[in-house]
Amino acid sequence: MSSSEAVSAKRVIPALRFKQWLDRWNDYDFSEEFLRRKPPEHIYMFSLRAAELRALSDVYKRERQGSAAEGIQRVRDTTRTGRIQNYVRYGYPYGDLKEPQRTDETSSLRKPGWLPTAIVINILLADDERHGRKVSEGCHAAIKDLGDGRFEIIVPSKMETSEGGLAPFEVIDGQHRLWAFDAEVGEEPLPDDFELPVVAYHGLDISWQAYLFWSINVSPKRINPSHAFDLYPLLRTQDWLDRVGELNVYREARAQELTEQMYAHESSPWRNRINMLGERGGSGVSQAAWVRTLLQTFLSTGRGQGRAGLFQANLSDGIEPLDWTRSQQTAFIIRLWSDISASLERNKNLYWIRKFETPEMAFEDKRSMLNQDQGLRAIHAAANDIFYHSAQVWQLDRWILRSNDDIELYSSEVSSALLSLDKQPFRQFIAEFADQLTYFDWRSFDGPGVRSDEGGEELLLQKRAYRGSGGYAVLREDLLRKLTEANGSVGRTASTLLFEMTA
Repeated sequence: MSSSEAVSAKRVIPALRFKQWLDRWNDYDFSEEFLRRKPPEHIYMFSLRAAELRALSDVYKRERQGSAAEGIQRVRDTTRTGRIQNYVRYGYPYGDLKEPQRTDETSSLRKPGWLPTAIVINILLADDERHGRKVSEGCHAAIKDLGDGRFEIIVPSKMETSEGGLAPFEVIDGQHRLWAFDAEVGEEPLPDDFELPVVAYHGLDISWQAYLFWSINVSPKRINPSHAFDLYPLLRTQDWLDRVGELNVYREARAQELTEQMYAHESSPWRNRINMLGERGGSGVSQAAWVRTLLQTFLSTGRGQGRAGLFQANLSDGIEPLDWTRSQQTAFIIRLWSDISASLERNKNLYWIRKFETPEMAFEDKRSMLNQDQGLRAIHAAANDIFYHSAQVWQLDRWILRSNDDIELYSSEVSSALLSLDKQPFRQFIAEFADQLTYFDWRSFDGPGVRSDEGGEELLLQKRAYRGSGGYAVLREDLLRKLTEANGSVGRTASTLLFEMTA
């Protein structure tokens, strides 16, 4: 077969060229003996229809012949290929649903299946060999410099490779994305006019390809879902994640993380005081109660009749949730409770505190609602509602810190976040909230002096009303009423919320 028969025409692909090279790299170890000849300083980028890229890439021809893949290319995983096909057609999460789950009710979960990540290839040189084979005569790809920063990749428009010859492209990364567009795969082939971004090396030796494959697929540290919600706060309010349970998984994991730091961090007033094992008769609020309370307050989605959580919900229509990381959220709760603890000490002459003998006992005694599920939830609910309502006015959304996924650095990042929080404009409102909160009588029904106080039957009825399943709502309303007595922004916000609640 002659060269003119091998190639009927040429296809010209506009391309960008960019340089990725440091001068110090010139001194690195390059060796043709170990298939690591010096790589080119420039890389190319272009787009190509999936069908054309398949035809120009040798990976498909070898797969259909059933032979082993060349170089670093992997064996086809049909399950993975099928999942990519479904993703392209339907997006996430609809593409992951089983056929019986794809109903009219779940049709709103369909999304565009974009593939923005580039297929990484190497353009073979005329003398490049792979197991004794070269690119077929007349089938090489050429790169033309047009000047002014413009380049063209010139390839055969129709491939007719000779027996055992190679195609001009070899795929370094992205084989399964290409396989997903194979007409022989799946019951409903994907359209061939779907274009894919391509990053192309020119004459990259095979050992460098293996190194690049490792760099792309193994070396980078994958972020966990919890960190993803910190990097993109808008994810916290996406209905399509909620429908498949991802939001609940995130919220529960985040509530657990916050609880563990409240138990362990050196600045937390709750350090070593949360009943982490749920032991019967154990003093203090249980870990389960902490998690449940956080889910019902700061991490509430705000959907339906639920409250809008300060850490979870959009601040208002068209505005994303607070861009607060895990460490910032933890710091806010720690500072809230450390201010409450400090306020108890400052106001230790208050009648109800004196009944516990010391401010520490007023906080830690099991007869204090500050150390009971009901009190914890009421305080978190009031703080959440007040600070959510005033988040933009008090500039909570201006507090931005860098996010880090390293769990080992979590505690130190919380310490840094606490220092940063103390410099924020809204810091004064946390202190104002905590100070007014201590003027509320936090003795439980079994608290010291409740049954013998001058308050008599009225006090007993009030404390009894806080017990049982309906007690939380009564306690929250009474707490808001007490907060309205504060002078300043916290009192005014509490008045607004109380009016909305009782209107």
